[in-house]
Formats: sequence, structure tokens, C-alpha cells
Amino acid sequence: MTTLHQALEGFYEKHGYGEQGGINNDWIWLKFKYFSLPIPNVKGRRENVWRHDMLHILLDYDTDWQDEAKVAAWVIGSGGWGRFYIAWIFCLSAFSVGVIFFPKSTYQAFVRGRNTRSPYLLGLSQEYLFETDIEILKKEFGFDKCIFPENRVEKYQFYVWAVIGVVWFIVPFLALIVIFSLLRNL
Repeated sequence: MTTLHQALEGFYEKHGYGEQGGINNDWIWLKFKYFSLPIPNVKGRRENVWRHDMLHILLDYDTDWQDEAKVAAWVIGSGGWGRFYIAWIFCLSAFSVGVIFFPKSTYQAFVRGRNTRSPYLLGLSQEYLFETDIEILKKEFGFDKCIFPENRVEKYQFYVWAVIGVVWFIVPFLALIVIFSLLRNL
């Protein structure tokens, strides 16, 4: 038996994230292939990083860009982060990367999210989740099933979210182009 808490500790150690996923660090590093980008470790992330990392464990997704996009797609497909708005920003960003670079696996993860239960939306306590065996949690939420039924509604919903994600991804670049063009003409 491995509890979620034990699995999270192993996950953090395996990936070198530090104690409790680095919640005590002032900065976290967003890793790209050839460089890393520091971002502030805000209070909301510190309090909720375990929720995101729980999904890596329960869904058996790694931490590379493709699997981060799959986690985001699953979250959006399963109903999202509720009122945790900063998580929506990160989630939509990772989802858009998946739509652009890994569309098939991102779509499959979205459909998986539509057909499983979200621990975010069930109101389960951290204490309950941490003390429960991960195999029991996988069964409870339907994560142990590898069936990905599709229907027109899911395809439509995915396409709507894909458009939102791609716009979310492209708009900052377009804004920078406009700003630089305006500055150049001054």
C-alpha cells in the first residue's frame, strides 16, 4: 500500500523538486529544453501544488511538456480548477502548448477528463486524499480505466477549448509585435 502522501514524497524526490514540491522556495524554475525561466512561487501555488502533482501520480503522466499538456487537458476536460484562477492561467497555457504541439495526446487526455471524476470538484479533504492508497483513489475517480469513449459533444467542447487555448497562446506574441512596431515608429 502506498498512500498519496508517500507517492508525492517519492515524486518530489525523483524529480528534484525539493521538500513538498518546493513550497518553501521563493522562486520556481519553469524548465524548457535549453534554458529555465524563474517565476515567483506565489501563495496560491504553494498551497495547491500538491493538487497538480497528485494528478501526475494518479493519471500516470510524467513531467515533460507533452505530459504537462495532458494533465492540463484532463483538468479542463474534467471541469477545471473552480475558482482558483491563477491555476486556470497555467492550465490554459499548458493546454495550448498541447493543442499546438501534441494535439492527439492532448485530445485523448481531454476525453479522459470528460469520462473520469475530478477530485477537485468533489470537496475531498487533503487529509483524506493524503492518507488513502493511490490504487484506491485511481479506482474511486475512474483513473484506472483506459477506455476513451468519444462523442460529438466532447469533440465540440475540445475544439472550443482549443481555440481559446491557441488564442491565449498567440495574443501575447501579437501584442508584443504591435508594441515593438509602435515603439519603432516613435
